[in-house]
Amino acid sequence: MLGSHMKWAAAALLLGLVSQPTLTIANEENPDPVYVFNRICYAQVHDLDAIQTMALKLAWKSITEEELSEFKSYENPKVLRGWDVQVGERLFRVGITQAGLTDKMKETFSDFADGTATSCSMVLDDQQDAADFLPNMQTLAGKEPVSSDVPEGLLRTTTWAGGNADLKVFLFAKAPPTGKGGLLNVTILQKKL
Repeated sequence: MLGSHMKWAAAALLLGLVSQPTLTIANEENPDPVYVFNRICYAQVHDLDAIQTMALKLAWKSITEEELSEFKSYENPKVLRGWDVQVGERLFRVGITQAGLTDKMKETFSDFADGTATSCSMVLDDQQDAADFLPNMQTLAGKEPVSSDVPEGLLRTTTWAGGNADLKVFLFAKAPPTGKGGLLNVTILQKKL
């Protein structure tokens, strides 16, 4: 049986997200948010302890309980943490959450009913133009989205998906109608080990 890291690597290959040499930091003061998202969230979402260790070692500022509620996408999460993260001149807000699957997820992915849903999200400031980060998310995904610009409340969502029999991977890029700011998310569904 494959270990969780091997399963994650196999699913990442299916989604096309293992290495993307074209994603680079724009400059030291104004980093490419997709590059930052890749380093903080995508590359480590399978190991939340690694993200929490990074937060501690880099002295990220924990956000308040009230602010943390914006990342609560599951009822009764086992893990719910968030930080303000400064990279260069930019400030990003990062949140992680892990819980059992929602009823809708269980209905869609019945083989995963006893598994976990793990997410890492990064909120972008209004300095970020969606016209810039959406193509970079396309590069990160390495494939066409399964849906584009789907209205979801006040945001428009583009989704990429992949995975295998033991792990499902979803990338989401959300942007407001103004085209400024947004949210990047990676969510993995993993069968119970």
